[in-house]
Amino acid sequence: MDTQRLWLARSAPGRRMIIAAVVIILVNLVMMITLAHLQWFGRAIAVVGVIFLALVIFVHKEAARVPIWFIVAITIAVQIPDLFFLPRTSDDAYRYVWDGRVLLAGIDPYQFVPADPALVQLRDPLLFPDGQPPLINRPGVPTIYPPIAQLWFAPIAFFTPWAAGTHGVQIAAAVAVVVTTWLLARFLGDRRGWSLLYGACPAVALEAANGAHLDAVCALCVFGLGWAAVRRRHWLAGVFLGLAAGIKLVPLLLIPAFLRCGRWRTALTGVGMLAASYVPHLVAVGVLVVGFLPGYWREEGYDGARRFALLGWLPEHWRTPAALLLSASCAVIAVVRSSREPVLLTCCWLYGCSFLIATPIYAWYALPFVVLAIMADRLEWLAVWVALYVAFIFDHETYIQALAFGAALGVVVLAGYSRRRGAGRRPTEVATQNAENFTPVGVSASGPGVNPG
Repeated sequence: MDTQRLWLARSAPGRRMIIAAVVIILVNLVMMITLAHLQWFGRAIAVVGVIFLALVIFVHKEAARVPIWFIVAITIAVQIPDLFFLPRTSDDAYRYVWDGRVLLAGIDPYQFVPADPALVQLRDPLLFPDGQPPLINRPGVPTIYPPIAQLWFAPIAFFTPWAAGTHGVQIAAAVAVVVTTWLLARFLGDRRGWSLLYGACPAVALEAANGAHLDAVCALCVFGLGWAAVRRRHWLAGVFLGLAAGIKLVPLLLIPAFLRCGRWRTALTGVGMLAASYVPHLVAVGVLVVGFLPGYWREEGYDGARRFALLGWLPEHWRTPAALLLSASCAVIAVVRSSREPVLLTCCWLYGCSFLIATPIYAWYALPFVVLAIMADRLEWLAVWVALYVAFIFDHETYIQALAFGAALGVVVLAGYSRRRGAGRRPTEVATQNAENFTPVGVSASGPGVNPG
């Protein structure tokens, strides 16, 4: 009987955690209703962000005791309401549906633009409403998404009726968040409650369950990369790196962290896997496989016209070279430091610095980075995620963007300075020890296979 009571005590969440869970679920629902009926995106995100931060402070002492089943339950409960609303932050989901449909029809998705008459048989009234512009993102340009992303779209298109619209990709992204949060909770051990910074955050649900953004799937792959790297399973880490980069190219920025201490196998496998995924398309359509990447670079102002907010004090024609120089410097520092600091830490600051240099405005880009920051126990880097939302809301206000990213940089610097002055056990060592005792379902301690327990 005493054993049963002890088990119940350990498997039951605390009172504060239950209260916080109920509040955040209701707040998330109210946020989605507000966004669906009112043009209050900035105010809604700001209010929800403040409430979420207050709840984190409210329950932080119970983070070590929250059971994993409760973490998963909260994550599911936060994701579900967002599935019943049309995507709010972008129209990318419609492009996902279209690309999957094209590939499922046996047509290379890089060959034709959506508006091409050759694909008229794949159109439906939902994506191409009569007398109105198509809902598809940039119907006159080729797809920008890499080949492995296309392999994600196609099965979803197969199982999703045309009349269901974006619900298939929305559900798939929500499932990716739930799985990532569950694995993250297991990885963190005594810090497992902090996985709710990802799973229970309304902003994550907004970008995944509602927006269906590929970055939620990329975040799952980045988790696998981090876990395998900590366990020194370099080839497996390379597979996850290849998957992540084949979904969104951004994780390629982590390669400098995988060039020393035997990790070159990770970089080699990742790059090789990505290159191999492009080969069939290159054979089929040639240079068209490049897609919209050059157009994206120009459209987003990475020629120095709009982005690089922290470099706005430089003449416009100097900003891109300066950003490239800073990026190269970060890469060199990462190569040097990777031999003497935990790999998660190197990946975290390297990923974060890329956001501070490029200063993009799309907050969903940061989902993989959020997972890395939680894994590395460098939560101060989440300030960069907040800055991305400020940049998204104030898209054409470069000075406000610079202030937001500058403030995020200040938070990171102050936290790093405080940590250096402080004493005690390094959190990253805790994460490393937890990882060494954690094996995902389906992977044995000696290699890929069936987990016996």
